This record gives sequence, structure tokens and C-alpha cells, in this order.
Amino acid sequence: MPNEPPPPSSARIGDEQPSDRLDSWKDIAAYLKRDVSTVQRWEKRERMPVHRHVHDKLGTVYGFRLELDAWWRGRGLDLAQQQAPAAETTATPATLESGEDSQPHVPLDPGGHATPGHVRWARRWLVLAGLVAVVVVTIAYLSPFDRAGGRTKPEIGSLAVLPLDNLSNDPTQEYVADGMTEALITELGKIGSLRVIARTSVMKYKGTHTPPSKVARELGVQALVAGSVLRSGDRVRITAQLIDPDSDRPTWSEVHERDLREVLTLQREVTVAIARHVRARLTAPEQARLGKLRPVNPEAYESVLRARYLSVRTTDADSQAAIALLEHAVALDPEFAPAYAELASAHVVRLTFVTPEEAGELEQKAFAAAEKALSLDPDLPEAYLARGDLLWSHSHHFAHERAAQEFRRALNLNPNSDGAHRRLARVYVHVGFFEEALQHAAIALAINPSNAQALNSRAQALLWMGKDEEALATFLSIPGPVLPELVEANTVFTLLRLGRREEASLQLKAALRKYPNDKGGNLAGIEAMRLAESEPLKAAALIETVARRKAVNPAHHAAYFAACASARMRRAKEAVDWLREAAETGFPCYPLFASDANLDPIRADPIFQGFMVDLQKRSALLRKAMFPDRK
Repeated sequence: MPNEPPPPSSARIGDEQPSDRLDSWKDIAAYLKRDVSTVQRWEKRERMPVHRHVHDKLGTVYGFRLELDAWWRGRGLDLAQQQAPAAETTATPATLESGEDSQPHVPLDPGGHATPGHVRWARRWLVLAGLVAVVVVTIAYLSPFDRAGGRTKPEIGSLAVLPLDNLSNDPTQEYVADGMTEALITELGKIGSLRVIARTSVMKYKGTHTPPSKVARELGVQALVAGSVLRSGDRVRITAQLIDPDSDRPTWSEVHERDLREVLTLQREVTVAIARHVRARLTAPEQARLGKLRPVNPEAYESVLRARYLSVRTTDADSQAAIALLEHAVALDPEFAPAYAELASAHVVRLTFVTPEEAGELEQKAFAAAEKALSLDPDLPEAYLARGDLLWSHSHHFAHERAAQEFRRALNLNPNSDGAHRRLARVYVHVGFFEEALQHAAIALAINPSNAQALNSRAQALLWMGKDEEALATFLSIPGPVLPELVEANTVFTLLRLGRREEASLQLKAALRKYPNDKGGNLAGIEAMRLAESEPLKAAALIETVARRKAVNPAHHAAYFAACASARMRRAKEAVDWLREAAETGFPCYPLFASDANLDPIRADPIFQGFMVDLQKRSALLRKAMFPDRK
């Protein structure tokens, strides 16, 4: 068909021949069969994807056929309505034999019909074109955003990496784009002068058309990173750009491409480029870590990406599949330290799905993987997190000090690890260091507003400090599912402390219907506490239920609820036994035990008083060990 629109490029990225990249306005215009002034106008008014490389005071313009093809398809009939009839009467990419303008060509399936996948792909590109196209030429090392009124905007201290688009036109390759998104977040997060929003909070924008200004406002950041990933064979290309939320426009864009064996170098290059354009300040250790790279087996790296894609799911089947992929990765590349760190984390996740009898072997595998990862690369925060999780467990007697040390090591390597912050908050709240818990929970939530476990630690700290109303509001704001039975039990606990017994009863009944299989015993414990004075026989039977509970890590909160129930029935020895169990299984919370009114009926008992003297000494020693620099 004469004057047919340019077909999708058949070139593969990485080809050495000039079949993909167009290195001037003239080349771009020739490819689109237009004059230079027309394509320049399209770039300015219609966000046609054109890139600029700044050098000295000049800029080189270039484009890629694949991006131009996709942009052209996404424009549809809008182009036909906008074309000037006189100035653009030369052969056009959107002309039928009759000479009338029509919709750009969409690839057909063998039966001659446009496939739904191609139509969806074209629509996505209509949005993506707006992000990839308009690039403002800037002078190197100046602020990346435009000058307004002669004043440069301040350097950027916070940003979010939006989910990168998958340009492969193959939905099964989505894990590649998601994996690259997570990698950029992780790499940028290692720069202490930046606050980088966590993956969980940005992924909700995947596939949406939310304006950048709204995204930035919701996440509380100064800038956004957007872009795309295109994989073809063993070549990967990342297009990244910086978007100014004030104007909803890109202010900088670069394209980086490498062989899959050098994918870690590719990620590092993009990270450094972004850091440079936001004027991030790197410490000497950060610069040194950014320089540590090695080639990676492509198949091993792909297995890691697939495992990460599974890791966000919560079923045991996904957990086992992720472990199998990571074991395959380390078999292919025994020196691939991040794969071992991921494997350790995957084993830790699986601990939530196994019986107490299976836990021992799984913990050994997790420790071995973490140790191997750190022997290959001592700068892997994920390995320290896994090791800390293993130490803060029933089988390791909840080693608070050692676990906190591991989490702080992870934070030193990645200050933007919301996981490390929320883990420290969890440890501190359980040992009664409430102010420190609130500080780390706040940081975790600033990095990841979706971090439900950080919200839970914040709510617990507020509750045990006696700020019951604020605690209740926080408990009620926690999205599920995260420790659902415990959150429900603590919500009832808070209502009881506030004297709202009717609401507490209704809340508990709803929770029992929702979670009838409460292995940790939290709901049974809180119900025993509620019934201790009105129905002591029923409360005693519920306490026995708590005693028979089965879990990998027997719930120390359930033990505390049972202690409160026993205390309210004035069974001092039984209450102290439960308090002792709570303390020995991860909950030696002296400030709570010393102030909770539920324990008031037994405070004069010598057994209770002796226990509290010992616990106070233990708390003081733990604080000194955890914070040796404090007076």
C-alpha cells in the first residue's frame, strides 16, 4: 500500500547497525516522512519522544525507532485532525491510497484483525509518550528543574521512582520492569541525603494515569523518576527521566543500555545519573559502594527477578516457588551474593507458613544463605535484615540487642530501608523503649506510607504509653492483612482501657467470627481478660486455651493478656507466671508492666514485686547495651 505509515521497527536493541537510533532532526523527520519543522513542532506540542544529550553548551538530538513507532500508534485519529493540510501534503505515515488521512496502522494478527494486546499497548503508549518526550536542556551540575524568576529551585531531597513501563509488548515480561523499578529504588535508597519512597507505596500507581503533581503530593516528595524498560534477547535498555511535579513535565532524560550480564552496572549507571541531576550528596563510603560491581549470569539474574516478583505475594506456594528460583540462581552463579541474600529472606518469609517442627531446618538454611551472602559482599542490607529476623525469634530467645544491631547495620547501608526502620520500631516497642520506637516508625512511614507493620508498632507504643485515644485511631487505620488477630485484640484492649466495654464486646465478637482459627491465642487471651471479673470460670477456660496454643513463635502478647486476666481474678502467682513467659518470649516490656491498671490487683504481692525488680534491672542493662553512647 503506497504511503503506508512506518511499520514497527524490526530492529533489536543493541544492533550495531544504525537501524534503531536516529541521530538528528533530519533523520527523525525522514523516518516519519515529514519535514524538520513539523517534527520539531510535534516534539514540542504533542510530546513526541525525542532525547537530548547535553555536552558543553550544546545538545545532541536523537530518537529511537521503537519509541517513535509506539508513539505514532498511540496518537490515533488525533493526528489526522491536527495536521495542517497545506504544509504537510507530502507522503505521510497516515495516508490511505485515496489520499485521505486515517488512523495510524496497528499491527494485525495472522487473521487480519487488530489484537486486543496491541490495542492496549497502543493506548498505554499514548500515556507513556507524554512522559518520555519533552526533555528540557540543562547545563551539567545545575539544578535539574527550570529556573523561575531568576532563582534556581533548591536541591532535591526526596523522590519516588514510579513503576517503569514494560515496553516489550509481552505481559509475561512484566517482572523485568518491576524488578528494575525495585532495583532503582534500592540503589537510590542507599544514598543517605535522599529520601526515597519504598516500592510498596509506588506500585499502587502502576498502570494508572495519576498526574505527577498528585502523586508527588500524596507521597510527599519533591520529584518523580519515571521511565521504561525494554528487553530484547540479552540486551536491556532503561529510559529514565526526572519529572518536576510543579509543571508535570520532564526536566531531564537519559537512555542507558547494556548486555544482561552487565545489568548491575546498568542499574548503577542510571542511579548515578539520577543522583547527579538531583544534586545528591554522596559520602565517601556511598561512593565506594557504588563502585563495587561484577558481571552476573543472565539466567541467574532472571531467576532472582522472578523470585522478587513472587515475593510480594503471600501464599505458601509463591514462597516455595521463590525459594526454588533462588536456589537455581545460586547454583548457576555461586558468587552472586544478592541471590543468597534474597534466598535468606525467602526462607524467613516461609517460616510463617510452616509448623514448629519444620522451623528449625528452615532457620538453618536461612542463616547459611545470609552468611554466604555476607561472605561474598558485606554490604548487602537484605542479608542483615534476614539475620536480624532470625535472631528476633522464639528459637533464639528474642535476642533484642543482637537483632537490633543487625537492623542498624542494614540501615547504615540503606538509610531508606523502611523494613529496617519498622523492625527496629518493633524491637524497641517490645522492650519498652517507646520514644525510640515512635521515631523509627515515623521514619518508616515517611518512606513507605503503606507500611502496615510500622503503623502497628506506632499504635502499640502509643497504647502502652497511655495515649489510648491516639492509639485507637492508629489501630483502626491499619490496612489488612497484617497480624490481623493481634491488631483486633489490641483494638479491644484499647477500648477496654477507655471504658468502652460495649464497643469492645462488639469488636471482639466480629473478630472471632472473622478469625476463628487464632493459633496465637491473642483473641482467646483478650476475651479472658474481658470476662475475668464477670465470668471467671469462662475466663479460666480461655486461659487454658492460650496455654495450649500452637505456633512457630508462641504469641507473647497472648501471654500478657492471660496475665492481665489472671491478675484481674487476683491469681498473683498465675499472673506472674504468664508475665514471666511473656518476658522470656520477646516481650520484657517493663514500662507497660509497671503502669498497666490491669495488673493493679496484684501489685502488692511479693512474687509480683520480686519479678518487677528483676525486670527493671534487665531493662536498664538492655538500654545501656543498645545505646552505649547515651548517658
